[in-house]
Amino acid sequence: MNLKNIYEVMPINVTPEKMWQVLSVYGDVSSFHGGVEQSYKAEGSGNQAKIGGERICNIVDMGLKIQLKERIIDYQEGVGYQYEVYEWKNFPLRKMFFKFSIQESFDGNTFLRLDIDYKAKPAILTPIMAWKMRILIHDVLLGYKHYAQTGEKKVPISTLRKKYKSLHAEYLQSA
Repeated sequence: MNLKNIYEVMPINVTPEKMWQVLSVYGDVSSFHGGVEQSYKAEGSGNQAKIGGERICNIVDMGLKIQLKERIIDYQEGVGYQYEVYEWKNFPLRKMFFKFSIQESFDGNTFLRLDIDYKAKPAILTPIMAWKMRILIHDVLLGYKHYAQTGEKKVPISTLRKKYKSLHAEYLQSA
């Protein structure tokens, strides 16, 4: 199955260790990320990211109540992980994967990369959804950036777009 890949790399002004500490909170990501209305670890899973860890995320987007069930399928301590969306409601998917990776530059800066690989159902929607996926990636990264840098929880994405206006405008121009 050919999946469409969309990705973004965002600078985060924290150490790679601090970024990993934030990123490894998996089960209840909604406790700090304003883009996730509700999340909770699936039965038998802990809150920390690990291979096989599962969670359920409830998101409201354009009035739709979307539910995603997710499972970590690849994990590298301190570096990143990939999870698959294995079940969904109110979202036109055939398959979807998210992959987070922490990258450190030669000058000590930290970057967080997010890749989304997906195929919509019906398949004709896949290229049409690309713009929406770019916005989704950017918003997810803004939420992680803000929380990692400030510790401030549950800031609405619309507020983050304004706060990081130059970063947001630059991204929209490149998308």
